Amino acid sequence: MQKILRRVAGVERGCGLHRLSTATIRSVSLGVIGVAFIQALLLGIGFIWAGVPAAGVLALVTLLLGIAQLPALLVSLPVIAYIWWAGDSTAASAMYTVYLIVAGMADNVLKPLLLGRGVDAPMPIVLIGALGGMVTGGMIGLFVGAVLLTLGYVIFMAWVGEGEPAVGSDPETAASGDPGPGP
Repeated sequence: MQKILRRVAGVERGCGLHRLSTATIRSVSLGVIGVAFIQALLLGIGFIWAGVPAAGVLALVTLLLGIAQLPALLVSLPVIAYIWWAGDSTAASAMYTVYLIVAGMADNVLKPLLLGRGVDAPMPIVLIGALGGMVTGGMIGLFVGAVLLTLGYVIFMAWVGEGEPAVGSDPETAASGDPGPGP
């Protein structure tokens, strides 16, 4: 891939685009799959702690939903209803409810922290690419979509910035090629 990018974009830009592709794949792995795993682990511990039957299966379903970018509350809300229906005491049910809601929303905090990390593009670009890729291409599309949108964004922004005058210079003299008044 690096040879192809060097051939298409030149040696310097090709190597930079290759590093960006690699960083994007790592970022998506950590930000999507890693966060889904952490969230499934937290909820699985809560399910076991609350004595919910089939806690491991529910944690696995939570992991799959997290990878598919669906909210974990799809699993934890029915579990909370079960806890209240079959609960021992109000205090214990309230404690389990608070824990499961907080653990179910952990991705709202972790994903922004981990998704755009190490990538020279904004986190929403990586997230939108991952979501679009997931919808169109499944699990592989999760990575391909993020890489393509991130590369497209960086290439577009480099193209937009190519004709810009240097910061602090007069736009008229920069456009005419006149160096302006001497020192």
